[in-house]
Amino acid sequence: MNDEMKECLLKEDITPEISPGALSDVAKEFSLRSIVAIVSDSKDSERAGEPDTVISLFGPVPEKEAPAYLFKHKMAGKKEVTYNVYVYGDKMWAEEEYKAFSVIIDILSFHMERFLLSKVVEKSALTQYLTGLPNSGGFVQHASKLYESGTIYEYDSFYFNLKSFGLISRKYGLQEGDEIIKRYAKKLREFCARDEIVAHFGGDNFTALIKKEHTKAFLKFLSAVPVYGEKNGKRDEFTIAAVIGVYAVDESLKDPGQIISRALMACNYAKNVANKPYVFVNKAMSTRIYRQKQIEDRFEEALESDEFRIYLQPKVDTVTGEIIGAESLSRWFCNGVVLYPTEFVPILEQEGMVASLDLYVLKKTCEFIKDWKDRELNPVPVSVNFSRKDLSYKHLAKEIVKIIDEHEVAHDMIQIEVTETASEDERVLMTSFLSRLKENGIATSIDDFGTGFSSLSTLRDFPVTEIKIDRSFINNDNLNKNDEIVLRNIIAMAKELGVSVIAEGVEREDQVDLLKHVGCHVVQGFLYDNPMPKADFDKRLEKRFYS
Repeated sequence: MNDEMKECLLKEDITPEISPGALSDVAKEFSLRSIVAIVSDSKDSERAGEPDTVISLFGPVPEKEAPAYLFKHKMAGKKEVTYNVYVYGDKMWAEEEYKAFSVIIDILSFHMERFLLSKVVEKSALTQYLTGLPNSGGFVQHASKLYESGTIYEYDSFYFNLKSFGLISRKYGLQEGDEIIKRYAKKLREFCARDEIVAHFGGDNFTALIKKEHTKAFLKFLSAVPVYGEKNGKRDEFTIAAVIGVYAVDESLKDPGQIISRALMACNYAKNVANKPYVFVNKAMSTRIYRQKQIEDRFEEALESDEFRIYLQPKVDTVTGEIIGAESLSRWFCNGVVLYPTEFVPILEQEGMVASLDLYVLKKTCEFIKDWKDRELNPVPVSVNFSRKDLSYKHLAKEIVKIIDEHEVAHDMIQIEVTETASEDERVLMTSFLSRLKENGIATSIDDFGTGFSSLSTLRDFPVTEIKIDRSFINNDNLNKNDEIVLRNIIAMAKELGVSVIAEGVEREDQVDLLKHVGCHVVQGFLYDNPMPKADFDKRLEKRFYS
């Protein structure tokens, strides 16, 4: 082997691109026709037996021909490289030639290991660690190549979440839950054709690019992917369904990243709006998403500009007709259009922005109470709604107390309303939150009581002052004995636990009669008044009683 060859091999990284040039200098000396490196997992690897990677280092890759010489080298990461050496004719090396070529192979292996390690690092950056599927980076890289080649329009883009995977994880535990996700991913990989890709973004979030003619079959497959879970030595077979958004890639695509965002938009629509197993991107959905983005973009500015107005709805004692409290409700006056909470609160919750609104409503409510006190209007306690999504805000209770104190409002003049929750994590946060408020003498209420999955345990476990019975208990056109029995028992249990009761959504006299009959005398609803601006509520407060 000449010195120039040695220098080239020692200085350069031996990769498939430069190795032919480096080896050409010794090809004649050793009658070299081809050198083919076969990279595989070593026998002690968990992935032993998986398909090999074939790399041509010099010359063509011979088909169905035994090599003249074999050299094996173990690499880092439980990899093994077998160098298949092919020579011209029936040339056989002398012992000295064999030893000399072994040195070449040693140098090749040194650089091959560096090359393979760089590929491992590159692959790991584009691979989801748990499932081995491409991650978001790997998916976008693949999509970009299809976009540049113009073949992206042959595909449909999928974004999907697994239904009820949280329940599966709780049943089998986190470790086995990870194993189930890996089995699920393996099924996806097996289903996809060679020119299709499925990716895992972490958790239960997956994406895929599937040929359009294969979309129908893939949707059917995702409706029930067979997997199994193991617990206490027992193996359970079951299927996992997905909620899916599909974007049929078309000429409107301007950036490869849009294949994710558009499919994700459809997935969220399927899950949160349509309540369907899958949804394709359509014009109506795009309009809704555009509206959502407008709300997100304008929200902070709207808060600063006082575009939100606080309306008050009275709480009334049906025995005396007296106003004994109120609830603060927000309205957004946006460019001359009034938006109601149902239009913007879910979006703010989804984007983690709703706490700012809830604290804003609390500040305004405290200003109202202080104004009534200054004007000697004999203020009534006012309740303010806080979203369950606010519970992740670590110092929420502390912030609420701070705002009340800064406005010099007595703690018993504010009540904090929250809705029921079925999530165990949220229940822990809720209990802590309610307990902190109770320690500071602030009353609390469970809104929409009876609509959650755990109403009775909520009544038992949460340190609340009041429950607000949901309107669904009294909105039958003809109230009957069953309505009476359910209401009577809820109210009796609450009173025995020292919790007061109010009914919302009261619109008819017969509803008031039933509620009185079962022991609930405090109500809120259109029968007495709609939510109204402060100036109108001030007049009600002066009068104090309804006839």
